[in-house]
Amino acid sequence: MLLRDYLNEFELDWAQAPVRSELISAAKLKGAKVLLLGAQPELNKAVAWSFLAWNDSAKAGICVGEADLTDGSWEMGQLYSEEAFLPEQADYVILTGFCCRKIPGVLEGMAYLRKLDALLAAVAKLSCRRVLLLSDGRIYGRLGYGFAASEYESGKTDPCADGYEAQYFLQAIERRFTETLQEKKVPYNILRTGLIYGAGIPMMEHPVLRLAEKTVKEEPVELVLSQERCSYISIHDVLTAIQFVLTGTPEHKIFNVSGLSSDASVGELAMILYNNFPEKCRITLRSMPEQERSGEAIWLNTQLIRHYGFEPKVSLEDGMIILVKSLMQTGDVFIFDNTYLGKLDRVQKILLGYLLEIDRICKKHDIKYFLAGGTLLGAIRHHGFIPWDDDADVMMLREDYDKFQRVVQEELPDNIFLQLPHTEKGNYNPFTKLRINNTMFATEFTGHFMDMHNGIFFDVLSHDRTGQHKWSQKLHLMATMLTRSIVFNKWGDTDIKGGGAHPIICKIVDHVKYLIPMPLALWAQNRSLEFFKNRKTEYLYDGMGRNLKRGAFPAKWLDEAVYVDFEGYQFPVPKEYDKYLTYLYGDYMQMIPVSQRRTSHSIVLMDLGAYGDYRLEQTKGRSDEK
Repeated sequence: MLLRDYLNEFELDWAQAPVRSELISAAKLKGAKVLLLGAQPELNKAVAWSFLAWNDSAKAGICVGEADLTDGSWEMGQLYSEEAFLPEQADYVILTGFCCRKIPGVLEGMAYLRKLDALLAAVAKLSCRRVLLLSDGRIYGRLGYGFAASEYESGKTDPCADGYEAQYFLQAIERRFTETLQEKKVPYNILRTGLIYGAGIPMMEHPVLRLAEKTVKEEPVELVLSQERCSYISIHDVLTAIQFVLTGTPEHKIFNVSGLSSDASVGELAMILYNNFPEKCRITLRSMPEQERSGEAIWLNTQLIRHYGFEPKVSLEDGMIILVKSLMQTGDVFIFDNTYLGKLDRVQKILLGYLLEIDRICKKHDIKYFLAGGTLLGAIRHHGFIPWDDDADVMMLREDYDKFQRVVQEELPDNIFLQLPHTEKGNYNPFTKLRINNTMFATEFTGHFMDMHNGIFFDVLSHDRTGQHKWSQKLHLMATMLTRSIVFNKWGDTDIKGGGAHPIICKIVDHVKYLIPMPLALWAQNRSLEFFKNRKTEYLYDGMGRNLKRGAFPAKWLDEAVYVDFEGYQFPVPKEYDKYLTYLYGDYMQMIPVSQRRTSHSIVLMDLGAYGDYRLEQTKGRSDEK
């Protein structure tokens, strides 16, 4: 069972969030049986899917099911995994309780607490690794302005104050939980969340949900300005925090958790929505009369869970954009429209101009080339740029790459700089970069080298021959990785990290890299790349690019080119693009998670200069600036 067969792209995004976070110990979850207790079916499903995502990614063998207590006996309910289990076999037990759920009336609440006592007594008899109770920030009551509540602090307990019922009820649940499990020496934790929101998660109504729904419907809503700030949290981070607490924190501790940059007043929520959906947002703000100002808030101090290493991933702005777009149900591919200060579309138009220019040069000189990497993927999957992509690449075989280098300088327009180690001092990239003069597009890495040309770039890469046999391919791959690492890390004055199957060799090379003169390191790198040049082998590898670690692939995949549509133009791709893209990406038709659809490069300095209004006009198959 694959989650993507059951969930839409928004649900799949948050279900896989714990797996992507790199905060969870997969070993502690392998083969685990997770028991869910509580009458919150939607939250239970979300928690279950987040555990089952490990089965998709790592064949972890996790089983998840719900249970309830009837007349003192366990009764299994919804089973989410294929393999059944008994409550007595549970490794982890999660009580969703009334976390971000509407508090019941007095009689219903008293009945729930009586049932909870029996449930906790039964849980205390289980031999599980950890029991987790989900609660939320309402337990602190109303707090003074600017006061963020820590785990063992309490707010107002005035029975006449707003929110007292929720505070009292949640405190009663937690008190029963801790007293019962402490007495029986059962390992437990409590996780108190901010107000939860997320695509497809019908939780208790609060300002984020209400304003998102009003924005989608373009309905007017009036808000009263207030200093009160609430802590919010995307379902992505809730699910990650649950697994993090169960597997990575000491027992018997209580933790607060909220999202990344997710403490806000209603006025700040309104501005987030207006800044991102100005054509739909119908929010008006009015001041609160002085006599009505309470200066109170529900605001969580999350220092403790962060101290143990938890870091939320989804900001309030990103989470609200995802929520609103999921509610719109337009069917369009999701993308953050505010990427690169709204300039991504213009960057892509400039890159398309680059492509047309390279196409012209290659046709004129009979040079075979193909769209490469994400540009190739975009051509096949989107018939153009991947919507969130900020670069473009082409690839050539070594003989065509060498020919391209010989002719490109005389063919390039005056505004394009050919960036190679021999054309610019201080540049040590192993491949050809074309850069536009009087622009700035510096990555986090190249931004450290401001004497180097940092204009908007386009990459041209060679795919080189590698060994005919597995052993020669492995040796060639290792030599290329080491020489490239020496050049790159010597250039950036950084450590060679990792090492994969050869950590000791990498550690030795890291210590001696400064003893190797850069000209010698460059020679060794280039010698490694071209080691099998002009030799009869049936395999290639991406020695210059990001896919070096993927190793060799059959040279016949790049024998023939076919033309496909890309942004309304025809460009060449390998005839065997399906095999090649599968080699690069696996199931390449599956898009990356919604919350990660930002651009692929960490651009820290950007100035489009005269190209801020760049447009293309097709004239005999090439582009002209307008």
